[in-house]
Amino acid sequence: MTTAVAIGWLIVLGFTVTWAARHEVDDLLDEALREAAEVMYGVLTTAPQLAEGGSSLPQVLPAPPHDEKFVWQLVDARGRVIRRSHKAPVIPLSDVTRTGWFDHAGQWRVYGVSVGGDAPQMLYVAQVGAERNEDRLEAISTVLLAALTVSLVWAALLRQRVDRALRPLVQLTRQIETYDPLRPATEPAAGHREETAAISEAVRSLGRRLAHKVRLEQAFAACAAHSLRTPLAGMDAQLALAQREPADAVPQRLERTRAALTRLTRVVQSLLALFRAGEDWGLELRLCRLSELVAEIPVEGLAVTVEADVDFMADPNLVTIALVNLLDNAVRFNARHVRLYGSIDLHNVCLRMQDDGTGMTEARWQEVQKALKAEEVGSGLGLGLRLATLVAEAHGGQLRLPRPLPDQLGFLVELWLSTHLPANAGTERGQPG
Repeated sequence: MTTAVAIGWLIVLGFTVTWAARHEVDDLLDEALREAAEVMYGVLTTAPQLAEGGSSLPQVLPAPPHDEKFVWQLVDARGRVIRRSHKAPVIPLSDVTRTGWFDHAGQWRVYGVSVGGDAPQMLYVAQVGAERNEDRLEAISTVLLAALTVSLVWAALLRQRVDRALRPLVQLTRQIETYDPLRPATEPAAGHREETAAISEAVRSLGRRLAHKVRLEQAFAACAAHSLRTPLAGMDAQLALAQREPADAVPQRLERTRAALTRLTRVVQSLLALFRAGEDWGLELRLCRLSELVAEIPVEGLAVTVEADVDFMADPNLVTIALVNLLDNAVRFNARHVRLYGSIDLHNVCLRMQDDGTGMTEARWQEVQKALKAEEVGSGLGLGLRLATLVAEAHGGQLRLPRPLPDQLGFLVELWLSTHLPANAGTERGQPG
């Protein structure tokens, strides 16, 4: 684009300079003719013998050898040339009396002046057209060459300046081409230019949002498999027992299977609401009681005791998912007994879970804390803790892992929920569904 503009500019410049130079050169040459005629007029009027046709002076006045640029001739009233310069034509430059500027025979530019007296005469000063063309060409070529040279130099400087100005954009384009939102190290650099810094920040912001969406989808796939495993296993066990037991026990097994299916449906709906809504969680808030939520969570081989019960507003399905995964973690770390403590104040609800399992070392605690801050699935963070973290954040709270004490038995985790209800959450009083 810059090259096309430069070529167009040079074409326009060439036409403009050619027209202007020709116009000015013609004006200068015409003025030179007029001034030469005025000088000769003064000479003729002060030296009358030059204008006398019968004088003893020669027709061609003597002059030193030179390249005559202008010629002149003095024509009497009868159209005879009585005096002339050595290169002037023998015949008059005009068949009729003419004053001022005019062209003769297509090859002479003439300026005529009337020389008064008893016998009026005409003084003609002229220049050959070829000489004028040569003068025009020389002037136009000189000016045009200088103008084109300056223009080319400025065009090169402009191109260099434009390239330097566009270099940050080219670099930013290459960085964007290699940018992977899931790899923060590939984020485009901010740069020093205000324009590119704004673009780079917008791209980085978009990349972070995309990476967050991808991580949520990854978490959904992993956490869904983790959360659906327990109810599906329970349903399979109930159906297997129903096949082996007497017919009168089948209705009871089917009822339990149906209850597990209902719970499975709630879990799926809660997971979809949690991972698809983004920041708009769409919580179904109800008045919940900790003991009633725990009673609906059958965990084989684990005794669960609610040491301090509490009533609070939350989405019971999501809180149940968090508790199920935290209890499942306790089982996997060899816990046999879990104690739950609930507390509430003006701002928060705290659900504290203490088990008697193998617990967590200081190094492992540091690793899990780092993974929680990174907000990434995996990276040393169990799916149960990650899902519990998402549930807490959906309720405006957070998951806390108190630093383990040297003599601490088992694992301690705290699920904090905000008592300030989100504006977009539906509220319903009643028992947990």
